[in-house]
Amino acid sequence: MKVRSPKLLIPLLAGTTLAWTYTNEQEFRRAISGHNYALVAFIEPSTAASQALETEWTSIAESEKSLISINCASEAGLCHEYGVISYPALRFFDGHGKMTPYRGPRKASSILSYIKRAVRPSVSKLDEKKATTFQSIDDYVLIASINREDEHIEKIYKTLASQYRDRASFGFGKTSGTTTIACFNNKDQQQFTISDLSAIEALPKFVETCITPLIGEFTRANEMKFLQAGKSLVFYFTSTTKDRDAYVDAMRPVAKMYKEYLNFITVDANEYADLAAMLGLTSGSFPALAVQNPMFGQVFPYPQEAKITPETVGGFVMDIVQGKVKPWDGTTSSGNGHLRDEL
Repeated sequence: MKVRSPKLLIPLLAGTTLAWTYTNEQEFRRAISGHNYALVAFIEPSTAASQALETEWTSIAESEKSLISINCASEAGLCHEYGVISYPALRFFDGHGKMTPYRGPRKASSILSYIKRAVRPSVSKLDEKKATTFQSIDDYVLIASINREDEHIEKIYKTLASQYRDRASFGFGKTSGTTTIACFNNKDQQQFTISDLSAIEALPKFVETCITPLIGEFTRANEMKFLQAGKSLVFYFTSTTKDRDAYVDAMRPVAKMYKEYLNFITVDANEYADLAAMLGLTSGSFPALAVQNPMFGQVFPYPQEAKITPETVGGFVMDIVQGKVKPWDGTTSSGNGHLRDEL
């Protein structure tokens, strides 16, 4: 591993090999017909993405009884019935007839956090004491103190809470003072507040800002959001959760420093190896890093023999800005590049 950090995840089940445990159609229908909630993974075992999810899913399946997995290779009709066209597809059934797609990171910790959010009300009513505890209940928390005369803001806030409940926890209480919305980004240890809500898009933009991590995780669902953000992208490819978390911890200060100009993104190399090749990186040689400027169609592969540290990545970015690193020509490998032009 090229990035070192004291905050490394300890494997949940060290030394234990787990595998998918499938539920058949009859058991599945019985499970979702009651009043119990369930998160269902529709998978195709031969696909790389399903294989990548397997370790994360099975590490928590024994303790989280609401998890169900369906093998679409043998239950094709059932998967078609629920609109599954790519694998894996995760669907949450709330026990009351409603199904919601899960589009978050396919990591054990993210899946568990999602389930906790899904079974709570979309907005939790809070008094002053509960609000203090609620601030740390999730990675991303929003708490609204709403003046009784601002019913329109309360309505918008509750609508946004329903829209974003899969990604953040929302609470609210009444106040006799000015309406204020507070964001607690506990993942990146950042806090924001807003009280000027006169603009129509003020509250939606605030929620988006709150739930956006300094270092995001690439998925096909959020690909266009990154590409259209008007910033250059710093892609980090890794094949393990342990290495990803180490990179995020180490690189967070750099991402914060450049957040106005750069989006730092991690990529699951097992699932998106094709993207690495498109960015001038040698497939199968991970971890690896590349910078892309979508506006000008430029790609800058980071030399794959070089160590990836906050200092070297920061230096690489500055060399790009100063024109010391030439964009990839689309043909040569990044393996023999130089980190800096000493001339």
